Amino acid sequence: MGDPPSQAWDFRLRAAADQDEYCRVPGRSWVPPILEDLVLAARNTPLSRYYPFTSHASLRFGTGPRWWLGDGEVLAHAIALVPEGRYLVHTQASPDRPPTVALETASAEEALARLAEPAAASSS
Repeated sequence: MGDPPSQAWDFRLRAAADQDEYCRVPGRSWVPPILEDLVLAARNTPLSRYYPFTSHASLRFGTGPRWWLGDGEVLAHAIALVPEGRYLVHTQASPDRPPTVALETASAEEALARLAEPAAASSS
């Protein structure tokens, strides 16, 4: 089946730290350097049973380690990074429909709490 989620979280945490370091240099990116805080906080929630990945400045979750090959599915719920160091919790029912915004906040913990509700419902 593949690596356990814990290995994916280890990788994602290292990658988030590297991305944040890159984004701290003024003028390099519009992306705020807040991904590492989000990944650290997410790893300590029930979302840690999923496989984390990033896509277009969003933290996303899959039910399998290689969702792009059909080994699992991508959850419709994600947390995007937005300017001014904020998180945007959203749901996208399908790739051809725009996302529905549930919350915008400066708190990683608040964003994760909001995301955990629909994510738990989708795994039932």
